[in-house]
Amino acid sequence: MSSLDGQDLFSSGPHTIRPESWQRSLDRRCFAGTDGELVLDMGLRSRMIIQNGRLQAATANALNTLITQIEDYIDGQLYTLIDNHSRQYTQVLIEKFEPVTPAQRGRNFWCEYTIHYRQLP
Repeated sequence: MSSLDGQDLFSSGPHTIRPESWQRSLDRRCFAGTDGELVLDMGLRSRMIIQNGRLQAATANALNTLITQIEDYIDGQLYTLIDNHSRQYTQVLIEKFEPVTPAQRGRNFWCEYTIHYRQLP
């Protein structure tokens, strides 16, 4: 079961967590009269982690509460994200949380969402 900083925020509906590749900063230098280039490794940089899914709740108020709980994590602090396969992503901050659809009503209330995390090395 996925969690953010030990909080079960995403178990109400299906979701996927997709980490992108780590980025490495490189500085390339060329010199007149020489072939090739000099590549300076400036170190590892952050990577994005994208989560898409569906939040579900029995009432519209419960769905809004769940959305607010997630939005409270957009505070610039670093957290630990754990996916459905128990893989841990440490030093993660939420850059963007976006409900993609308005609240819908079926057997319960739901909305699709996207979260953009940034993981620091």
